[in-house]
Amino acid sequence: MRKKVSNIIKIASVYTGTVLGAGFASGQEIMQFFTSYGIEGIYGVILSGILFALIGWAVLEIVYVQKIKDYRGFIYPIMGEFLGNIMEWVVSLFMFITFCAMLAGTGALLRQQFQIPVQIGILIMAGLCFLVFLYDVEGVIAINTILAPLLLIGGILLGVYIIAFKETAVFSSPVTAVFRAVTRNWMTSSIVYVSYNTITAVVILCSLLSIIRSKSEARLGGILGGVTLGVLGLCIVMVTLLHYDNVEGLEIPMLGIVFNYGSAIEYIYIFVLMASIFTTAVASGYGFMNRAAVEFNVSYKSILPVFILSSIIIAQIGFSKMVGQIYPLFGYVGLFEVFVILLYFINWKLNRVHKRFRQ
Repeated sequence: MRKKVSNIIKIASVYTGTVLGAGFASGQEIMQFFTSYGIEGIYGVILSGILFALIGWAVLEIVYVQKIKDYRGFIYPIMGEFLGNIMEWVVSLFMFITFCAMLAGTGALLRQQFQIPVQIGILIMAGLCFLVFLYDVEGVIAINTILAPLLLIGGILLGVYIIAFKETAVFSSPVTAVFRAVTRNWMTSSIVYVSYNTITAVVILCSLLSIIRSKSEARLGGILGGVTLGVLGLCIVMVTLLHYDNVEGLEIPMLGIVFNYGSAIEYIYIFVLMASIFTTAVASGYGFMNRAAVEFNVSYKSILPVFILSSIIIAQIGFSKMVGQIYPLFGYVGLFEVFVILLYFINWKLNRVHKRFRQ
């Protein structure tokens, strides 16, 4: 029993660690996709947690039952060879951009907090990822298994602490009136947010067959990962709602918030943010290189230096630009993928139930 629980946590940790990243933990994504809708942003982040849980359950159960070992083996039966090939290329491009965004996020963090040049931060994260990539998928799983539980604990504690010690006067802030005037659709924003975040996650989940030992582990691992993402998102939404008028223009809003609560809280948050960046960077970077190695029939490690160098160059675009302008474009592609996966999963489950009754 203990071993099963441990395995479920490991699966959920990989899922959570893949989605968490600079955009999520910095508050930048949460601000743009949820907090900007005011109180309705809370409904949006709850919806996102439910969707993450459903997608995790669907993908992992299909992977286990059908013994799928990679993304191609997963997506081709669902979409067919033509659409599957297009989706593979789009997903690969998104993973590359995500990796570059994580490098840029590191640069933005170190500049905002320690006045270290952006380029130095980019090089530090690129170097750390390079070391993990040398250990292939085992390195990706190990990093997520270690860091994701710490991210959950740290994220919840930070959120609870800041909410508990925030002055109640904030609720009369002028920004509340602005929120009431917002008429955009929080539900659409939530769905787009989940869609582009699952692009990389699905690729990594498809590589976890070796650590899934039963259908219940697959199902519970996916659901736990989704719920974890929802809880962490809710903490960040609540905190950024309380401080919105003070951090709206910052590249890393959460850092500007924790700065007011003492150095201990500040450094705990910096650890949470760096760990979030690291887990997503290694997941997206590994996914891209693995796909490129198969497509061009070259060894995984032979493309590693070229990948790292080109990522360092692209990361100069800047973190907030990638999150605000490039990410949403992939959200609509991810939306199609999520819709097809869930439709396939429901149909697949109904057919299995039908076959049982016929027997």
